[in-house]
Amino acid sequence: MRRALSVLLVLGLTACTGLGGLPPDLAAPEEPLVWPGPPERPRIKFLYAFREPQHLGIETPFFEKLLSFIAGKKPQGMVRPYAVAADADRLAVADPGLRAVHLFDRTAETYELIAQAGTEALRSPVGVALAPNRLYVADSALGKVFAFGAEGAILHTIAELERPTGLAYDRETGRLYVADALAHSVAAFDATGRKLLSFGGRGPETGLFNYPTHLYLRAGRLYVNDTMNFRVQVFDRDGRLVSSFGSHGDGSGDFSQPKGLGADGEGHIYVVDSVFDRVQIFDAEGRYLLAFGGPGQRVGTFWLPSGLFIADDRIYVADSYNRRVQVFEFLGGD
Repeated sequence: MRRALSVLLVLGLTACTGLGGLPPDLAAPEEPLVWPGPPERPRIKFLYAFREPQHLGIETPFFEKLLSFIAGKKPQGMVRPYAVAADADRLAVADPGLRAVHLFDRTAETYELIAQAGTEALRSPVGVALAPNRLYVADSALGKVFAFGAEGAILHTIAELERPTGLAYDRETGRLYVADALAHSVAAFDATGRKLLSFGGRGPETGLFNYPTHLYLRAGRLYVNDTMNFRVQVFDRDGRLVSSFGSHGDGSGDFSQPKGLGADGEGHIYVVDSVFDRVQIFDAEGRYLLAFGGPGQRVGTFWLPSGLFIADDRIYVADSYNRRVQVFEFLGGD
């Protein structure tokens, strides 16, 4: 019995600790992967990719791994990561393929899979935002945004929406902005879930939307992916239009299926285009500068990417059909 238990312990440890390094589609190349390539000065650098907690150095406790091994369970990992948000400690990834949200805490070295909002099962979580001691999740199928507090407790629910998709949290004001795709509008809510304002409406004119999906907020500017108008619109905190750029097409700087977006510390605007399997970068006036990515499965390439988030000039991209999140760094310079 002791010998059998010892063998089982060894097998469990070997099977669950991920010995042998990263899978090929997560492993960084020996040479730095940068855009543009030599001899030009690089602006974007690939850092790492991950799919499971272990890929971020977050280890499951040994006996929990052993029990999972005995039960025949394997690490789930990501199925179809769609949106991502990050702060100094945490990473949140909305995974509608798994009907759940992955929450990684790199400081505490913990991982949580959130599939329930109280007694209600998540159906299509497609938006996430992080606030101090709080996680917001937009579920497009349920038509709700959930505010989670410590240990997954529900603080409140925003239910006055048609199809919520993108979320953006403003740390200076405490406002949560929600893109409501079917209502063709963006709304802002306070920390209790009370609606403060709403703007938009359907139309091709600037200031109006045609199925807005993704949001990003930085330095008082709210960036909106006006998806079916094939453009990015920029607003101030109160919904007043600042600028707009973009058009439908298949050339550099055009949009075919724009999704996640963000802005770096120098004001450059990043937009994922899922059809082109790339991220395009524009200056603050909407002039095209550079793209990185391309179709494929090795690191630095994408397969129908979707969400994007930028924190401290680190660029997180939800590489949906490669079942991973890739992380890049803006190195500075126009």
